[in-house]
Amino acid sequence: MDIKYNEIKGCFADTKTDECVTQAELLQWAAENPMPIEEPKKSNPALMNEVIESLTVKETPDSTEIEEGVETITERG
Repeated sequence: MDIKYNEIKGCFADTKTDECVTQAELLQWAAENPMPIEEPKKSNPALMNEVIESLTVKETPDSTEIEEGVETITERG
């Protein structure tokens, strides 16, 4: 038996008869046709550190002037 999801009927159907299959038939088909398990991709710590560094502000732009102990903010435009 070959089973495929039928979007029009909203069920898993036998491709030969186009009839919806029962849950028992679907479970039996799944047991006989297991999907391969994909190994998870390994992360690259160096790449992760590079991304983190690129998102981290190391220095703030010099947008302040100090005059007589009072901080003023200059506009950049």
